[in-house]
Amino acid sequence: MSLVHRFAFSARPIFNTICRRNLTVSAIRCDIFTVQDEEDFKNKVRNSKVPVVIDFYASWCGPCKLLTPRLETVIGSQKDKVNLAKVDVDSLDAIAAEFEITSVPAVFGMKNGKVVDKFVGLVDEDKIQAFVEKLAMK
Repeated sequence: MSLVHRFAFSARPIFNTICRRNLTVSAIRCDIFTVQDEEDFKNKVRNSKVPVVIDFYASWCGPCKLLTPRLETVIGSQKDKVNLAKVDVDSLDAIAAEFEITSVPAVFGMKNGKVVDKFVGLVDEDKIQAFVEKLAMK
């Protein structure tokens, strides 16, 4: 019996044990998405029945990389009350210009197609929580 054949034969019980593990997964009941183009923005953000937090970011921006996971965590805890739209200002410059984005990260709260609140820069999770809760209640 070759060494490879012996190894494959002896590893099989371990593989079967690993594959039989039970995993549970819970779904977050909110919509977190990256806007693809202007039509996508119109359909998913402007026409949304649910309030939307718009995260304007850039891939090269350090504070953006810290803020986005915080936004996802807070909005994920809100269940289906608020959605998160992520907009890359480098690839969707027309939308960024429309919102007059001059620095990133910039976060806007939109409800019924209208901007109701915003903040610019990296903020703590408790401020994000207050921002999202205020948007969900309006």
